[in-house]
Order: sequence, then structure tokens, then C-alpha cells
Amino acid sequence: MEKCRADVTICGENYVLSGEKSVEKIKEIAKFVDDELRRTSKMLNCNPNYKCAVLTSLNIAEKLMENSDMLLKLQTENYQLDNDVKHYISMWENAKKQVTDLKEKMSTEVDRQSQSTEDYNRLQDRLKEMESAYFDLQMENVNLKNELRAIKQHTGDNEF
Repeated sequence: MEKCRADVTICGENYVLSGEKSVEKIKEIAKFVDDELRRTSKMLNCNPNYKCAVLTSLNIAEKLMENSDMLLKLQTENYQLDNDVKHYISMWENAKKQVTDLKEKMSTEVDRQSQSTEDYNRLQDRLKEMESAYFDLQMENVNLKNELRAIKQHTGDNEF
């Protein structure tokens, strides 16, 4: 990557800085250092000097370390969240498979129930036929008994 050069002012001193960052980013960094130096010098009630620069460097280093700690914490949380997402996706996939399996079982059960209903209806029809045949046989039996009685009366035979 090409190095960029930027003219900046920090605490009234002009500097030419170069780096792999864009000119805008180099100026943003310089402004941050300038603001921090001015804030430290204001707290110390003195003009920016070596002592002020050291304290500012310590403050910036502290912020950098805090940000590094925060980054590590966020990376750890992100890793955990990724694992949680994978776990929930796995649970979701298992639930979808269970739903599919249950739908198949339900379809099979509906088919079986439909077949059972058809079998039941056929048996009901067969039962009605048998009841009707039984009734016909009873009627025929009654008719035969009446004929037999009539024949007995006609012949006068009680033993028949």
C-alpha cells in the first residue's frame, strides 16, 4: 500500500506525518492526540510540555488497553453467541425434522384410519345384510310353521 503524507498541527507545532492510512485518518489521529494533550495540559494548568506528553501517552495507552480488553470481551461474547446460534440452528433443524416425521406419521395414521372407516362401513353393510337375511329367515320360519299348522289342521294329524 502506498504511504500517505499529511500536514498536521499538534499543540501549535506543525508536523508532517506519513503512514498507510488515508490522509483523513492521519489528520483524525493527530487531532485526537492534540485534543488529549490540550485536555491533559488544561488539567495540569500548564502549557503542553514533556511531562504533559508523557501523561497524555499514559492516558491514551490506558484507553487503548481498555479498548483491547473490551475487544477481547466482545470477541469472547461473539464466540459464545456464534456457538449459541449454531446450537439453536441445530435445535431448529431437529424440530423441523420432528415436525416432518410427525406429519408423515399423521398422514399414515389418517390413511390407516380411513381404511379402518372403510372396513367398518363394509362390516356395517354386511351386518345389515345379515340382519335382513336373518329377518327373512325368521319370516320364512313363521310362514313354514303356519303352513305346518295349516297342514296339521287339514289332515287332522297332531303328530306331524
